[in-house]
Amino acid sequence: MLLKKMKNLYLQAGNKFQYFIHRYFYILTAILITFISLFTRYSVVFHPTRDVVAFVFEWMKDIKEVGFQNFYTVDSDYSPLFLFIVGIFTKLPAGEVVTINGLSFYKNWMVYLKTTYFLVEIAIAIGIYLIIKTVTNDKKSAWLGYIVYLCLPVQFFNSAVWGNADVLYFVCFVYIIYFILKEKDGYAFLFTGIAFGIKLQAVFVLPFLVYLLISGKVKLYKVGLLPIGLLLTFLPAYFCGASFLEPFAFFKKQLDGYSLLTLGCANIWHLINIRSGAMEIFEGGATILGLLLIGVFTAIIFERKIKLTKENLISVAVFMLAIVPMFLPHMHERYFYVLDVFIVVYCLVTKKRYYLILLMQLSSGIAYHNYLSGRHFIEALGEDSVHIASWINLFVLATIFLDLLKLPREGSMEECAEAYKMQGEELKVAFAVEKREKMLKEIEENRVNKVEERTEKQE
Repeated sequence: MLLKKMKNLYLQAGNKFQYFIHRYFYILTAILITFISLFTRYSVVFHPTRDVVAFVFEWMKDIKEVGFQNFYTVDSDYSPLFLFIVGIFTKLPAGEVVTINGLSFYKNWMVYLKTTYFLVEIAIAIGIYLIIKTVTNDKKSAWLGYIVYLCLPVQFFNSAVWGNADVLYFVCFVYIIYFILKEKDGYAFLFTGIAFGIKLQAVFVLPFLVYLLISGKVKLYKVGLLPIGLLLTFLPAYFCGASFLEPFAFFKKQLDGYSLLTLGCANIWHLINIRSGAMEIFEGGATILGLLLIGVFTAIIFERKIKLTKENLISVAVFMLAIVPMFLPHMHERYFYVLDVFIVVYCLVTKKRYYLILLMQLSSGIAYHNYLSGRHFIEALGEDSVHIASWINLFVLATIFLDLLKLPREGSMEECAEAYKMQGEELKVAFAVEKREKMLKEIEENRVNKVEERTEKQE
């Protein structure tokens, strides 16, 4: 009897465990992947690069020298907010000095910096989950987006190995799109201002916002929250005594910092730069031509009058965020981060062309390898390794653009057909309900008649 009870308890516990695993499988997998991704990232946390040691850590040394309250006076082309964050690190224990790959640095400084990036990456993964869940109402696809982002090799190298700050502005992009989908455009413009206060790469999102404004999808007066978001990022500097204009200086430093037509970025300017060697010829008009191309594609998409459903908004956003690094000069090799990640959202939302995710990882992987290793991805091709990446990016962007042209338009035949189809479905439901009510009425009448007949017979 006791053994039988123990067996039943064992079976019940097993069934409950199976039910728990089945019900929360994707959440548990996401938690597991989060810990694995953090473990993997921390396994290379002390890997130094010249960008981090020679720039970020030098700025931190300068902050220690001038005093934390004067952090905004340090000569840097990074934002006051970034300097404030790394300035906080200088107030924490620095740890021992270590030398790895010929680069010397305080051990704890590297941990503080990269931990910040890792935490922001988790915030990005959560944002991707929210975007996909909002559009598809499919938790499976949403959790898959969360998991895939944390497993992308190029994004792993960006923060964990290279130690770059691209996640800091990109997280704003994720939540800008999320708030637009939730029709909270005020928050979207606020986050746009914050993105500008972090890095000038926030310009990537401007064509998309302009498109939404002229399409009437967002309200014009909400744009006023953009400068408020920017000023919020300057508050630490203002509290420490900076004049009103001092924090704006980093914009000019970023604009003046790089004069090359392309800095390893796999865009159209890399193709021109490599094939013709005509950097000087294009230098003057490259920015104007790039802006013109961005304007042309924005006008084409606007003229299409695409029906802006949530799914279609994702397609438009992915394309319009990617055309900026594709057409503007002076872009770095890592600036296709926006397409690397948003292509995952695009594929999971539209449920097609998953191969584009792999293509973008290959493309950006080539560009990263070319810079980080100092060697070409394919030695025989030399600099043309990045040339291949440029063609891949053009192919991916062209594929998304052609998909955009196929989307239903406002008032189009496709939309009307869809409306008629929906009306037809509603009529079918109405007829079914009417038929059911009629049958129930007949059944009730027959029942009443039988009762009356039975009563008469009894009488």
